[in-house]
Amino acid sequence: MGVKILASVAAVLGAAALTLSCMIALVQGSIRAVAIEGMPLRILASVADLILGTVLLLGCIYLATHLAVRIVGVGNGDFPPSPAVESTGEARPGDSLKNQ
Repeated sequence: MGVKILASVAAVLGAAALTLSCMIALVQGSIRAVAIEGMPLRILASVADLILGTVLLLGCIYLATHLAVRIVGVGNGDFPPSPAVESTGEARPGDSLKNQ
């Protein structure tokens, strides 16, 4: 149990540090892209910064979510059973309310 708590804290701190470093890199890239003199190159740098920043932040979110699921261990759970089909004639909770 102690290892799971330590892993959870490490995963949260690592995800926060990674997200913060991505944001710092994204802001620095935006500042440098705006400082470019030529307009076509400035537009290209801004679009590249936007795309790269989006990919980096989505990667951070994916990594943090993936680590959380691996640590908690809910990734191997079974899906709940699907609801009974209406034609089977099985009574489901709440069906009696529809007939009133």
